[in-house]
Amino acid sequence: MTPAAPDPRFRAALMAKRRGEIDEAQRILEEMLDADPEHADALEVLGMLVSERGDLDRAIALTKRLVELQPQSIMAHANLSRFYMLQGDKETAEDWQGKARVLGWKEEVGRKAAAAGGAGGLDAGVSPDLVEKQEKAVEAAPDDVMARMALASSYRRLGMPVKAVSHLQHALGLDESMSVLYLELGKSLEEANMPGDAADVYRKGIPVADARGDFMPRNQMATRLTQIEKKTAGS
Repeated sequence: MTPAAPDPRFRAALMAKRRGEIDEAQRILEEMLDADPEHADALEVLGMLVSERGDLDRAIALTKRLVELQPQSIMAHANLSRFYMLQGDKETAEDWQGKARVLGWKEEVGRKAAAAGGAGGLDAGVSPDLVEKQEKAVEAAPDDVMARMALASSYRRLGMPVKAVSHLQHALGLDESMSVLYLELGKSLEEANMPGDAADVYRKGIPVADARGDFMPRNQMATRLTQIEKKTAGS
């Protein structure tokens, strides 16, 4: 099937906006929506345009229409979050931000599944819904060490170690005697291509594990530290 040609009216609206001819851009977009109330591109751009002009109520109304047409649009959800935040409605803004985040997870998992040849992604056991629940658990109890660890584990399994690092660092700040936290943080730092930082964490974690008799994490940290030191010496 031959792709549809770009709408010349929409292109003209974009060009007018880029030239700073905001009134002209808005006029074209308004006419497009009068002719076709379900023109998704016009809804998105007009929503952003009127928000920049201070009409946040209309921006929200337009973008909600876009969400009805394209419920999987990450941009539409993110824009609604921004518009509500500009209105000072932080609670509603965070709600829309959360929805955008879930859609982002679904897209991320889909990409990883495709890269893995459709075999379910990096880890078929990690779903966007699970990650959303874990994020909400951390938001509800930010000082819950186990909740932070669970979320960090999901981030790592999705191939996002940098996100895992911040949660594990926070957890370690809450309980410096938990040797497995040093191990998991070190692994995440290695996966994030920060071997020097990982080595520092292992050096701190090994005596903690020794003192507690935690042989499994102690031995793993020692092995990983040796590997990092060998690579560093050989480079």
